[in-house]
Amino acid sequence: MTVTARCMDGGCTWEAEPAPAERAVGCESHAAVTGHRTFAVRLEYIALVTSEE
Repeated sequence: MTVTARCMDGGCTWEAEPAPAERAVGCESHAAVTGHRTFAVRLEYIALVTSEE
């Protein structure tokens, strides 16, 4: 699973690089530096579908 995030505070353009879900994406450190508190966080995973033929 991969996680990404972006800041939703006004015109801020901060965006985290995609990272494995078990690692922090940087929202906390961005919030600590800027005071921004609203983020869009996206979790994505890959599903492998197989058939039993």
